[in-house]
Amino acid sequence: MILKYPVNYIAITQYFKEGGHGGIDLGWSSSHGGMEQPIYAAAKGEVVSVRSNYQTTDASGGSYGNYVKLKHENGFYTLYAHMKYGSVNLKVGDIVNEGDQIGLMGKTGHATGNHLHYEVLINNVKVNPESYTYVFPGQTISSDPSATIGLLYYNPEPIPDPEPQPNKEIEELKKENQELKDKVSLQAKEIESLKQELNEETNYVFEYPVLKTSLYEIKLYEGETLLIK
Repeated sequence: MILKYPVNYIAITQYFKEGGHGGIDLGWSSSHGGMEQPIYAAAKGEVVSVRSNYQTTDASGGSYGNYVKLKHENGFYTLYAHMKYGSVNLKVGDIVNEGDQIGLMGKTGHATGNHLHYEVLINNVKVNPESYTYVFPGQTISSDPSATIGLLYYNPEPIPDPEPQPNKEIEELKKENQELKDKVSLQAKEIESLKQELNEETNYVFEYPVLKTSLYEIKLYEGETLLIK
């Protein structure tokens, strides 16, 4: 499944660690949406879990604070945590489309500062979000290379197939084939001409003027006819 990064400025401040950090943390930039930048749905989905009334930042614990969990197709889920109090206006059962705003970046729950904790789950097993989430055209990435390790980029425009190049061997065979066709056509014309000539010779009438009182022996060849007038 192809998911879209849920923020338009992408800077990873903490990476996924199997058995440890179950998602990625996405930071902010003052020149790209600020510390309360909008959070968007990574794909079309149904809200299966939500919390919107959390107002505090916890020094310890594992609280997501205000969060939204979406169910997508093929067993995929996404979770968006630590959103700003008052910015989440969804309820269980709501359907959101890819790119719909679902809240604002905040620091509710267990957080040391404003950020988005973003998780991807397959059949409720946490996986590395970077394996399924893509940077789309129009999104901005951090200029810090340490914050963009492993990013995937989605190109919605299909790469056109290259123009087919003529196969020289096939072209040569086509040329030879056409030459043979021309030769056969010429031979057919020659055969037709010979047939015509033969037909004319076959129907040729020989005239032998003789006296009626004369007696002649005339030898006929096969196919010849004696005509007496």
